[in-house]
Amino acid sequence: MHVALAAVIAVISLLGGIGVTTTTFAPPAHADAVGPVTVVIDRLTPVVPRPDGRLRVEGRVVNTTSNAMDDVVIRLRLSSEPVTRRTQITRVRQSPLDTENQEPTPEQLDQRTAPDSWPEPADAIVEETQINIDEAISPRGQAAFAIRIPFEDLPLAEPGVYALAIEVLGSRRGATGEATDERQGMLRTFLPWFPEPVTPLQMVWLWPLADWPAQNADGVFLDSQTPDAIAPGGRLTSLVETGARQPRSVNWIADPALLQSVQDMSDGYQILRGGQVVVGDRSDEATAWLSSLTDALNDARPPTTTSPVLRVLPYADIDASAVNRAGMPTDVVRAVTSSAPLSSVTLDQQVIGGTYWAPFGRIDPETADLVASAGVRTIILSGRAIPARDAYAGANTGRAVLSTSVGAVQAVLREPRMSALLTEPQRNRSDAIEIRQAFLAESGVLAGTIPEDAASRAVVVGPDDIRWDPSGTVVNALLKATVTAPWMKPLTLTDLLDEPVNPLRRDRRDYGKQAKAAELPDAYMQDVRRTSDELAAFTSVLDNPIGISDTYAAALLRAESSAWRSEPTVGASLLNNISTQLSEQVAQIGVLSEGTVTFSGDSGRVPITIENSLDRTVTVGVQLRASPAIRLESEPLQGIQVEPGKKVSVDIEARVVGGNTLPVRVQLLTPDGTAFGEGARIDVASTAYARAAAWVVIVAFIAIVIFVVIGVARRIRLASTSGSSNSGDSDDPSDPDNSNDPIDPNDPNRSTTNTSDPSTPPTGER
Repeated sequence: MHVALAAVIAVISLLGGIGVTTTTFAPPAHADAVGPVTVVIDRLTPVVPRPDGRLRVEGRVVNTTSNAMDDVVIRLRLSSEPVTRRTQITRVRQSPLDTENQEPTPEQLDQRTAPDSWPEPADAIVEETQINIDEAISPRGQAAFAIRIPFEDLPLAEPGVYALAIEVLGSRRGATGEATDERQGMLRTFLPWFPEPVTPLQMVWLWPLADWPAQNADGVFLDSQTPDAIAPGGRLTSLVETGARQPRSVNWIADPALLQSVQDMSDGYQILRGGQVVVGDRSDEATAWLSSLTDALNDARPPTTTSPVLRVLPYADIDASAVNRAGMPTDVVRAVTSSAPLSSVTLDQQVIGGTYWAPFGRIDPETADLVASAGVRTIILSGRAIPARDAYAGANTGRAVLSTSVGAVQAVLREPRMSALLTEPQRNRSDAIEIRQAFLAESGVLAGTIPEDAASRAVVVGPDDIRWDPSGTVVNALLKATVTAPWMKPLTLTDLLDEPVNPLRRDRRDYGKQAKAAELPDAYMQDVRRTSDELAAFTSVLDNPIGISDTYAAALLRAESSAWRSEPTVGASLLNNISTQLSEQVAQIGVLSEGTVTFSGDSGRVPITIENSLDRTVTVGVQLRASPAIRLESEPLQGIQVEPGKKVSVDIEARVVGGNTLPVRVQLLTPDGTAFGEGARIDVASTAYARAAAWVVIVAFIAIVIFVVIGVARRIRLASTSGSSNSGDSDDPSDPDNSNDPIDPNDPNRSTTNTSDPSTPPTGER
């Protein structure tokens, strides 16, 4: 019986009808079980249907339950009418297993969520495609199916995009109250059908090449991300290979830091592995990647022209909003102005500069003014950043004008829904096919709904994140469809920018809290600024900063990349590595002085020795700093030139206030007086206060002696005076003549004797 069934199936398959095979395997690890049975598509062709072709759908139905599945029937369903609104595409993709009569709310459509049930989008059964699986599908088992049917046999009434579904009916063994034809699984997708020529969309494919620039100031890669990405099968290699297959359908955009890094790798490079710096082993792959990119760019260039086709972003895709907010606008200017010259030298061909891809799809007015003043003329944004007031399908894409303080710049608006599909998560091939069909559906609906008299039918698609990793199966098929599908054709970004501006009225949305929250964190940016200030101080003392200032400045720009929004740990590691490298360079200019310097007075000279271990001459200043500062008086000494590998000794005049030993820091200075480096610590003491103290003691001792002598003499005199007074008293028997009595000057009997001068005669003898 089984042999006969297999033979019948084989014959039917050869005749181009409907085929089925039955096997028992474990279900795919990431199968999306929306019901008891998960439908997995392995093939849905052709990508662009033709009237004389046939639809081919191959896949598997997987029993995800612990019960066997009996009476399994597989068949196709189609919507009876084309999808005419883009919200219907969301509805089809989000429909639950069972759909009845509940319509989704506008909020559910906007948020891409579904109610418990709503009308079945694929409401028409294609009976000719029905397959009966005679054998039960065991628990966790699966059955393969293949359906082929000419397009002329499908109920496709008119051109447009149809909902297409693979429906699985059956019954679970042992389940009570379940009919034999109960719906057990459903996968809904889309079928674009444009048998007649239509006015096509003009598809502008943005094809960015960027990576996480984890390369320090010495050019050492801190991880293997970039080397792995440019290796065979790597992310960047796949992007170049896919774009090269349709070189004139894509618009190449690259980060100059990536081009520079790969060029460095091709000449030999070093990488950090296990904490050790080792020689990298992907130099040949780097050379091959650059060669492949160059060939793709040459193929993209129109014949007989030498016009550049590669657009370059600011160096390292700098997070301009975060850097500007951190007070470092000159870094943004440097990133913009250096990108084109650097890329031209790296690739040995001219490139187009002045393009900025705004992270998060939005830009604040201050940053727009800044990048425009630096030379940016094209800013790539999400279509939601400047939405049109006229809300017809396709209005939020194409080209617009963005006003800045230095004049208008071109705004290239990525179509939000289609761009998001390019990087939608894909767990398996079935997901990739479903995403591909959803993209075709979006473009088909736009082609049918954009007014014929619209100023532009351009649709810009590009990933939300320029470090994208799309499915090669998906994007390769879509690029081919852009060329072969009747409702699409490619358009270059240059041609789009040359078109007249679409006169749609637009509103510029606020930057928004979410956009600001997505920036590099403030704390991280402050660390970047401190390192940048240290670099500025260091390079200012170098007589020839070439080879240091440029390499460290470029490394800091890499640390300011928007790439670290998604890899903050790697970004912090890069910044720490750069800061450590810079500190090691600064430490090669140092002060060797130490110990204690003693002045014989309150002032003197402090000998300082400065060493320069760098390979170039430096000019520094030096200053003495004390705490408290009031105890030290000293003027800084500037213009000290130290040749490479040499030492220079200088003396600094200083005056110390106070007798205690004073801790002093010897600080190196830049020419403008900014401190840099660690400096050195010495102690300064003065003997002047010790001598002064000794004289104070001596003077005090002499004063004390004088006071003692005076005191003793006074005591003696007082004692003598007291004795004389006692001997002149009349009652004193020792004085019978009363010679000690007081003399009355009015006594007429008193004799007068001149005792002052014996030569003077008495008064009566004159």
